[in-house]
Formats: sequence, structure tokens, C-alpha cells
Amino acid sequence: MKIWHEIVKPTLVLVVVCAVVSGALALTYNLTGVAELGSGYSSEELATFSAKALPDADQLTAVKVSTEDEALLNVYKAENGAGMAIVLNSKGYSSDGITMMVGLNPDGVIQGVYIIAQTETPGIGDKVANNESDYLEKFVGNTQGQINPDTVAGATKTSNGIINGCTKATELFEQLKGEVLGA
Repeated sequence: MKIWHEIVKPTLVLVVVCAVVSGALALTYNLTGVAELGSGYSSEELATFSAKALPDADQLTAVKVSTEDEALLNVYKAENGAGMAIVLNSKGYSSDGITMMVGLNPDGVIQGVYIIAQTETPGIGDKVANNESDYLEKFVGNTQGQINPDTVAGATKTSNGIINGCTKATELFEQLKGEVLGA
């Protein structure tokens, strides 16, 4: 009986308390929408992002799409028909990845790339992600199957992350263009 009161009972109580708290935390996490990465951009932020990613767009409107691709965070439609902007996360050097917006015109041609967030290596990968060497301009004019700019020496993983993100964006464009643009 002494073992029950001193070891087993307190252990069981602790397990039950942990389970209840974990369940409450998971419920709160799902109800508040924290699980939706990349959501909640203000109209000012979207205007900043799209000025680089989809410069011909007047205003972006979020579109709910029927795909469960892990990389995809958001899809936006340009109200003036300039195309769509795809926000996705691509793996670079950092385990957090690179959150980027890729703008594509109605024909699937990349109009621009904007890095929304990144935690790449300071002074190396972040120079590429912050476009200090005009690296992101190398993607403008590319379409699906054409994306093959050279990687930047010393920032190969960051470069590959951006290349892979743009490639994924063109694939998602082909998959979603009918749903988003009605084309």
C-alpha cells in the first residue's frame, strides 16, 4: 500500500494532468488558427510583397484552394487579372526554411520573387535571400521546367531552397490556375 500512495498514485495524477493540459493547448492552438502558417498578412504587407513578386497586381485577395501541399501557405489572386501570388515555404540551409512569395502572370511566367521571412546564415545565405546580389531577378521570366539559375558559391543550400521554391510555385500554378484564375 505504501508504494501505491508514494509512487503510483502521484505518477498517475501527473500523467492525467499533463494529458488534460496538452489537450487544452492543442484545442486552443487549432481554434485560434495559429496552425495556419503564413496567414494573417495585412493589406499593407501584401502590397509590399506583391510590389516585388507581382508588380502589375492592383490588389491581392486570398483564395482558398483544394490542395494539401505541405509547402503551400497561401494563394492570392490579383483582382485586376495580373495573375496569382503563391506563398510557400522552401527548405534552405536553416531548418525554419524560407517563406517566399512567387508572383506568376496568367500564362505561368514568374513576374517576381519576394522573400517574406528567412533565417539563413548571416553574411552568407541571407545575402542571397535578401537579394543583395540581384539573385531573385534571375527567376523573372521563367516558367515551369525553365528554372535553372546557378547557385551562389557559399550559399548553395539557400540558392537551392529558392530554386526549389520557385519550381514548386510553377507546379502549384499549373495545378491551381483553373481554380484560382478560372483559366
